[in-house]
Amino acid sequence: MISFDYCLLAEWPPLAWAAECVPSSPVITVYHGSKVETREAWFCEAVWDGDYESGGFDQTDLVFGSGARIRDEQATFVSSGTTLDRLQAVHYEGGVWVSNSLACLLAITDAKLDPSSTEYLPHIGTIAKGFRRYERELAVSTGTVRFMYFNNLRWDGTTLTDLDKPDDRRDFSTFAKYNDFLLGSLGSIASNMAAPGRRNPYQMLGTLSSGYDSTTTTVLAHKVGLREVISFSNARGGLADDGKDIADLLGIRHSTISRSGWKSLDLAEVPFIASDAKGEDVYFSAAEELLQGRVLLTGFYGDKVWARGNLQPDPTVVRGDRAGLSLTEYRLWAGFIHLPLPFMGVRQLGDINAISDSPEMAPWDIPGDYSRPICRRIVEGAGVSRGMFGTSKKAASVLYGKRKDSFSPATRDALYQWLRSHSSLWASKGKTPPYKASRLLERFHWPYSILKRGLYVLGRISPLPFGTRLQGLSRRLESFEHRLNPLLYAFPWAIEEAKKSYRAFAKHRKHWKEA
Repeated sequence: MISFDYCLLAEWPPLAWAAECVPSSPVITVYHGSKVETREAWFCEAVWDGDYESGGFDQTDLVFGSGARIRDEQATFVSSGTTLDRLQAVHYEGGVWVSNSLACLLAITDAKLDPSSTEYLPHIGTIAKGFRRYERELAVSTGTVRFMYFNNLRWDGTTLTDLDKPDDRRDFSTFAKYNDFLLGSLGSIASNMAAPGRRNPYQMLGTLSSGYDSTTTTVLAHKVGLREVISFSNARGGLADDGKDIADLLGIRHSTISRSGWKSLDLAEVPFIASDAKGEDVYFSAAEELLQGRVLLTGFYGDKVWARGNLQPDPTVVRGDRAGLSLTEYRLWAGFIHLPLPFMGVRQLGDINAISDSPEMAPWDIPGDYSRPICRRIVEGAGVSRGMFGTSKKAASVLYGKRKDSFSPATRDALYQWLRSHSSLWASKGKTPPYKASRLLERFHWPYSILKRGLYVLGRISPLPFGTRLQGLSRRLESFEHRLNPLLYAFPWAIEEAKKSYRAFAKHRKHWKEA
């Protein structure tokens, strides 16, 4: 009979886990951090829309976090019902490892990445194509790592296979039915996260800005118990984006977090870049004290789910970006579960979009291309006036390499030092180490940007063919700058730094096996 055997590693990030499945043994050994919930037939760091004690997170698509459940002599490893978390697995000579952390998996298998590769950033970004079309395998020094987004993995004692999540069809024929679904599901999840049987119960923490998606999420969650939210002081470009006025109106406790507060933290970028090679959600690290022990409710993916005019809705979560994905590793360290509310019922995206375009929603459809009638009806129905939210589109994400000071000074120095220490690898491949040119470009960032932009503008106003050549030169300068962006080389470095959090494994594994 398949069973779990647990080994607590208190030094690990509290929500991290890794399971070793060996065909010659019915026992799956699970190494885990201190906040992972463990039972005889299941373990998890998750919340879902069902009774906690029954451990039915494998039987729903409304699950956030991860874990595994044994049924009928098989173990189902469950991923979050979103594309903002994932499972990863790697085969080795004796069996297979499954983990909710890529850094953990590479640490325990002693696998490494290629410091000279620039392919990691676009490779992981393929999840924006949806959970049917992303790149599922990542090459490492010991073989390949297999990614699993949204769906599950099943171990039958000998083989690990893909398993689709349950797909319950819901009636989203009207706004009222969809709204009832969201509220009912959130209510069930609220009960689950606070269940008496949990060793580590959770409380909700919302995010609030002046935009549509987080405001809608906050209004819905407030109806089922949300009492506290965080806002970031400004959006990208310095635009004001604090949702305090809305929080005050709703009677919700509000904390404003500095969007740039992460820059004063030691290597804050590491777990974010180690998640998705981009790390744009690093600004959340400034709120770490408030994130511990929380279910963080966000509005990621609301731009597709709640927007009007989505002519080709895709139920496999096709996105325009990967915003939110870089929380994957960080949340395991900080001890919170990420619940991006728009993902609830996402495989019926066509039905949801049809509500937005229906005649019943016309009173909440405003002129322009920034209209989300579902959001406006929910939020205005809670007493928030039309002009208080959803007036202009803003973003808080951090785009490294777009500004001279994108990385914190400590991270920039550590990354360049690491690149220098691996310069022989570039030389062996006939490549030029990137750090020297990157440093030079960083020093002359503004003159370079002015030159690049000036050539483009001159090309627009100059007669052909001279203007075309000037624009071509501007594009070549843009391409050159992109190739020297240190972010392209940061993923292997961040993984090596993140692996340090899992160093305790080797010592404990030796003692565990001897015992």
